[in-house]
Formats: sequence, C-alpha cells, structure tokens
Amino acid sequence: MGSHQENDYQEHVFLDHLRHLDDRQSQKIWHEHQGMQLQFLRRHGLGPGSNVLDLGCGPMRLGSALIPLLKNGWYFGQDLNPETLVYGEEVLRQVGIGADSNYTLIASDQFDLAAVNRPIQIAFSNSLFSHLNLNSIHTCLLRLREVLVPGGVYYSTFFSLEAGANWLQPLGRNKWGQAFDTFPHQDPYHYPPALLAAVASQAGYRMSLMPDFGHPTQTMARFRLGRRLWF
Repeated sequence: MGSHQENDYQEHVFLDHLRHLDDRQSQKIWHEHQGMQLQFLRRHGLGPGSNVLDLGCGPMRLGSALIPLLKNGWYFGQDLNPETLVYGEEVLRQVGIGADSNYTLIASDQFDLAAVNRPIQIAFSNSLFSHLNLNSIHTCLLRLREVLVPGGVYYSTFFSLEAGANWLQPLGRNKWGQAFDTFPHQDPYHYPPALLAAVASQAGYRMSLMPDFGHPTQTMARFRLGRRLWF
C-alpha cells in the first residue's frame, strides 16, 4: 500500500480524526457511509444469521452498526493496522457492544484469515481495493476462497477508470467538495473494470458491477466463486 508521503488520501481510511469525538454520527463521512453500507447489505441478503467478513474493516464504522443485527451470525473484521482495531474496540465499547459479543477482529497485512472459524456467506469491503495494488487484490481474493461458502459473495468497491480515460495519468475526483487524484502506480489506485475482472477470473471468481451502492466516487463490484475445476 502507498504511504502518507505518496498521497494523503490514506488518512481518510483510518479516520483517526474522529477518534475523540463524542458524536461520530454527526460526521458526514461516518454516518452517511455507515448507512449506505448497511442498507446495501440488507438489500443483498444480510440476515440475523449471516456470518459476515469485513475486509479492511477500519475502526468499526460498519461493524458497530452490524454486530447488533447478527443475532445468530458472527462478524469478522480484518484490518492491516492493529492500532486501527484498538480504536475499533473503543468504538464498540462506546456503543454498548461488549468484548464477549459475536465478533472477532483480525490484524493481518497478508489477509491471513486463519481465525475465521465459521463459513462466510457475505464478505464486504469499502475503500479497500482503492488502496491495493493488483498483487494484493489477487492475494485477498485467493485467501477469501478459503473461508467463503459455495454460493457466497464478496462485495468490494474500487476507483473505476472509465472507457477512454488514460490509465497512465492521474484522474481527478471530488468527494464532498474535496479534490483528490487516483493513480495507476500508487495509493489511491484506479482500475479499468475489465482488468479487475481478469484478476478476479484468475482467482476463480466472476465479477459484475452493482449499480445500487451509491458511493460518491467509487464503484461496487460483486465477486462470486466460479465452478471449481478438478484435475
């Protein structure tokens, strides 16, 4: 992943500026994204018995709203930064979710999912692939295959490079009046959908785009496992 020196957009992933606020729900980046993600998952099969894996989960923006809904299911959250998960534990305590609740948090920079001990029906990422190179995306998809049930699905957003745009050039974007660029070679990355679909195919998935997510700058992709090949 890119460093803060390469691009300061990564600061918005960890949301550390929200850590000491009394009311995170008053912050647009927190409550609008939380609602958008939760509503999307509800439209696409989330139920009280779902086992959900949140890859690149960050400080429990989704997890703090999702865990109480999983009455018979389980929430797994993975993030590369252990400190972000410490922050996430603070968020969970603040909304009344105890340490003995139905969740497991995993710190790994290589998508090590050995701690996932239940079959996953729904995997989800918001603003993960936008900060990963293609090798890391491929690794993520391969690791996920180890825990995703047959018929399970993975939803993940990315910065899409539209037809006719120049892959080699920075692409200007705007989110809530904040201008930033995406790049072919550093964080945050942009990808043509066909390229991402080819990587997904190599990992054994069929990729399609989901038009109903509603993110202001990113595109949602759905990944389903293809037919297993036996040799």
